[in-house]
Parts: sequence; structure tokens; C-alpha cells
Amino acid sequence: MPVAADIRLGLVGAGRWGKNYITSIASVPGARLVAVASRNPITAALVPAGCRIVGEWRRIVEAADIDGIVVASPPATHVEILGAAIQAGKPVMIEKPTVVSAEQAQSVRQLLADRPATIVVDHVHLYDQAFRLLREQVTTLGPIRGILSSAGNFGPYRKDVSILWDWAPHDIAMCLAVCPGPIRPISARKLRSCWVDGALAETIALELDGGGADVQIHLSTLEPKHRWFAVRLEDRTLVYRDAGARTLVQLGPNEDIRAAGHTLFTSPEPPLTRAIIEFTEAVRAGDRTRESIELGLSTVDLICEFEKMSAASQNSN
Repeated sequence: MPVAADIRLGLVGAGRWGKNYITSIASVPGARLVAVASRNPITAALVPAGCRIVGEWRRIVEAADIDGIVVASPPATHVEILGAAIQAGKPVMIEKPTVVSAEQAQSVRQLLADRPATIVVDHVHLYDQAFRLLREQVTTLGPIRGILSSAGNFGPYRKDVSILWDWAPHDIAMCLAVCPGPIRPISARKLRSCWVDGALAETIALELDGGGADVQIHLSTLEPKHRWFAVRLEDRTLVYRDAGARTLVQLGPNEDIRAAGHTLFTSPEPPLTRAIIEFTEAVRAGDRTRESIELGLSTVDLICEFEKMSAASQNSN
């Protein structure tokens, strides 16, 4: 049986997260990084032998020897790059947030209206095997009574996007993936904020109606590092934790979320590796499934609503 040719990937952006893509692509059999768009002089030392460095992202989109594009550039650049790739018929894996406004989300929807496309949004926790097991368990054991999600760290402090755009896409995407019904934003509150190294550090609280389930999201760049996503069911609580080892834990229905609980599963594979594997498989198969991009754009819609609520709340104080 002939060996399938490598899926040749081009990467746009080699910053903090782009470097992770470079490392992860190298670990995936059947994937090969052939070009990176970056103006950072250290990029040449990070890429594999034979990978070329270009200064302009359009050269990645136009290259005939690239089968799929990975976008890890700043969020404000996403809409232009994604739009160009869609028009060129190139498969795309794009880092969250997909885009950063309702107008940009609508422009992507219009481009996709009459074009087949392979697009994967890297909401990285959705590719974690522990989180996927949680989804399976919830489907079997539901209904969902409530969701509590919390994430924090002392940074990174970003000047280009707020915590709402940098952190909330993870938690909102997980809610969209788990909740069976439509999700409706209820409130967005800023609990604390201060300036750190010229960037705004914040703690925010988001509330949603998850199709009848109460959803609470707490996000902070002013707290010690943590991430957990807890789903309360009738007779138990399932908690996905990402703190070094990524685990799925089961607790009693009223047990403290921070309790040790019973570990059901520990993920053996980094979720970014799984995301790249599935993207290369989609490229190879010509998979045009819209689930990932639709979830990504729905996440943007909800963040836009929360942004309006947060601004209204601040103006009333």
C-alpha cells in the first residue's frame, strides 16, 4: 500500500502560541511545516530544516506547495487572513478568537455562504481527551443543572485584546460544546482591574443561560494559575481540570469543586497535538464540515454581547 504524502502546512505568526504550533506540527506524523510568515529574526532557529521564512502572510496563502494554513497571528489580523484563505480555497486552522467583532463574523459568514471550505478553530480545550470524555458523560448522564467555569493566571498581560477576547473564548466554546440548548448571555461584570506593564489586568464574571442551566464563568489575570470547568448533574458533578495534568474528576452533587474527587481520566496527549492531527486528517479527506467554524463564530457573537453589557454596566456606575 502506498504511503500517503505529507500534508504540507504553512504557519502565519511565530509568536508565543505560534512557537507551540512549530513544536507540535513536528510531532505529528504526516504533517510537515514548509513555510512560516514571520518577521522575527529568531524564527529561523525554531523551524525544521527545509522550512522557508517569508515576511508577508499573503505568500503563504498563495503558495502552490502548501496544503493547509495555520493562523497564529494577532487577533486583529485574523479576518483578513481567513478571508483571503477562504477565497483561495485553502484549508485553515485558526487560533481563537476567530475574529474580533460582529461585523467581521458576518463577513466570514457571507464568504462561506457559497463556498466549500475546510476551517478548524483551535479552541484547544475542545480537543483535550478529558474534556471530550466529559462531553460524552454529560450526554449520557444529563440533564445539566449548572456550569461553573473558572480560569486565572498572573498574565499574560496583553495590550491588543482584553481578557474578554483573550480568555473567554475558551470557556464560552466549552459551554457551547456541552449545553444541549441555545445559550443566552445574561450579564458581564468587571470585579477588579489595574494596570500592569502598560496593559489592563482584569477579573470578570460572566453569567449565561445555558438552555435552562445556570452558567457562571470567572476569569482573571490577577489570580494564581488555574483552570477548571465543572458541570453539575442531578447526582454528581464532573470537573475538567487543566493544571499540569489535564484530568476529568467526579465529585458528589454538592461537593466543593476544589475537592480532590475521583479521577476518571487523565489525558495522555497534548490537545494542540490532537487539533493538528484532526486538521491534517480533514485536509487529507477534503472534509467541509462547518461545525468548528460555526462554533467559533457563535463564540464571537456571545463575546460581542458581553462586551456591550460590560460597557453598559461601567457607564451606569
